[in-house]
Amino acid sequence: MHYHFMRHRIINGVQLMPARERGSYRMTETDLKRPRAKSGPSSMSSAEYRSIESKNKSESRIQCSLMRTLGEIPYKKGFIADYTYSIPNGGSRSEKTAGIMKAEGVKKGMPDFNLFIARAPYHSLFVEMKTEKGRLSESQEAVISLLRQEGHKVVVCRSEQHAVTEIFKYLGIGL
Repeated sequence: MHYHFMRHRIINGVQLMPARERGSYRMTETDLKRPRAKSGPSSMSSAEYRSIESKNKSESRIQCSLMRTLGEIPYKKGFIADYTYSIPNGGSRSEKTAGIMKAEGVKKGMPDFNLFIARAPYHSLFVEMKTEKGRLSESQEAVISLLRQEGHKVVVCRSEQHAVTEIFKYLGIGL
């Protein structure tokens, strides 16, 4: 069912303008039920948001640089990046997106990357990237412990070079 609005109306916090001001607007029932951002004590302050974003951008830059580098290092018939994937579990997200990702199986505390090449005695290598001053969260410590118990190698790296060195050691590639 669609709703066609011809006057200024506010529906679920959304101001709708008449068609003559912005063209014809059709709204679905889903639009009417869409949750709005919360305000109040549970909201994140702008300072908290900036702090999280600056930390994530810094880690993000290291991660992007690492993936570019791994994309240039030959391995078997491709590159190391072909055997590596990122785990999208960091960053700030809306409550709705976080809920969807959790339902899809994203787990809090998982390391940033997985190199899915088995090297005895390990099943794979997980890499957690941190800035120089970055600390592991409790959930990260718990997941890392679990991964190690299950036969995976896990390293915490503070720079692109550190990560490349750990990956080379894991693969038995001389430096």
